[in-house]
Amino acid sequence: MFGYVTPIKNELRQQDFVLYRAFYCGICAAIGKNYGSLPRFTTTYDITFLSLLVHDVADQEVTFSQRRCVGNPFSKKVMIDGNGLLDRLCAANVILSYYKLCDDVIDGEGGFKRVARAAMRKSYKKAVLVLPDADVIMKKRYSELRELEKAGEKSIDRVSHCFASLLMEVAAVLTNGKADDNMLSLCYNIGKFVYLIDALDDVSEDAKKGNYNPFLAAYGGFTSRKKFYEDNAQEIGFILNSTVNRAIESFNMMNFTQSYTLLKNIVHKGLREKVNEVLKSDKKLVDPKL
Repeated sequence: MFGYVTPIKNELRQQDFVLYRAFYCGICAAIGKNYGSLPRFTTTYDITFLSLLVHDVADQEVTFSQRRCVGNPFSKKVMIDGNGLLDRLCAANVILSYYKLCDDVIDGEGGFKRVARAAMRKSYKKAVLVLPDADVIMKKRYSELRELEKAGEKSIDRVSHCFASLLMEVAAVLTNGKADDNMLSLCYNIGKFVYLIDALDDVSEDAKKGNYNPFLAAYGGFTSRKKFYEDNAQEIGFILNSTVNRAIESFNMMNFTQSYTLLKNIVHKGLREKVNEVLKSDKKLVDPKL
């Protein structure tokens, strides 16, 4: 995933911030343990959200410990301890990161992405052994996405359906059938949101490079990021806000036992704030820091 699904930090309760960091650091540590140091850099806030959600839905017992981190070896951090579900989440993250690198290479993003893809291949193969069903899903959905992009698909709903379905189906695999329709709908709309907000954030770069972008395909007429947003504000706002609204509706129908207030902050507030950040920015957002 890509780092757009984040909480509003200054509105988090202290215990929720600690919980969020514990999940983030725990995922990073588990990836390092299972796949080595390089794949740790694929840890994102999006996979942290998914981990929080899936642990809650699966009613997975979570324990914590204080451990040193490779990024800051002189102080201990609170992290979630390893468990079977966390290992499966790490595998899903590694597989997804590999397919994202493959997609970036296809988009012509240069030698660095090719080197990173080659370096990740061993970890990818190991992750597939842990979660083969997720690999099948991602391979299928990314293939569908590439075909639509090559055809210059103008329907934003149709092209975003691929990544939305990918996240929904992977979430179903991770929860071993415990995901109900509301949870699947939530994941579908989170996946759609991630694809769309990433595309909107990339609109200037894609226009410059001549890469496919669903918003450029649908609306055309790009001269500058700011003007493109202004000219298509009504349509863009409707698509993104309706996606967020459906995610919120699905979330409100769910029951939570562990992470309700933290997840609510992300779904109810964080998604809309990210839309506002992208639309107000005159350049691509920098990686968030929490």
